[in-house]
Amino acid sequence: MQGMRPTPRNVRRYAFILWERWIVVNVVAEILSFTIISIVIHSIKFVEDGNSNNILVLLGLIRGVILGVARYWVLRRYIRNFIFWLVGTTIAAFLGWILLLLLSTVIVLEVVLNTEGVGTLFIFLKLFWLGISMGVLMGFAQGLAMIKYLQASIQQIAWWINANAFASAVGVWLGFMSLGTGTFFNLVMTGVIMGITYGGITGVALIYVLRLPLR
Repeated sequence: MQGMRPTPRNVRRYAFILWERWIVVNVVAEILSFTIISIVIHSIKFVEDGNSNNILVLLGLIRGVILGVARYWVLRRYIRNFIFWLVGTTIAAFLGWILLLLLSTVIVLEVVLNTEGVGTLFIFLKLFWLGISMGVLMGFAQGLAMIKYLQASIQQIAWWINANAFASAVGVWLGFMSLGTGTFFNLVMTGVIMGITYGGITGVALIYVLRLPLR
């Protein structure tokens, strides 16, 4: 029986595998959500304007469900209540999506109305603020599930929220910079970049929350 006890090396290996899987599911989820967004955006050109707004709002809910299901697949051994996790993730992603739509409108209006042009710093600050807001929403919502089912401490959840805020801020900015002309390929690449950025950063915080040693 002694040979079956987990060794520090095995635990580190498991932590690394968990980190890899967390990145992969986030990349897949972002690609899938941005693929759906791309298809819908190109389709609503043939739909009335009133319905277009409703469809764009619905995309936020779809995106939340995709992220919630994908991330739960990695955490299913730790988070027992799938509905609690999914509802929290969906609501947080939906609110973040609404912020994204509002901020996109603000940036477009600033560009159109400002005859002197809008500086890169302005766009960077807006996107960074958006990413932080989206990350805090997502981190707080998922943190509630972690407190309830993982008995995580307030300090651990604070790290999780901060990691979400930073990862989302960097991911949103890098994703926006890679968006380019908004073609299908650009949207997919945006999803890849955001998934890797978010998954890589929050994956480290996830290991900490799950009490897995990093070294």
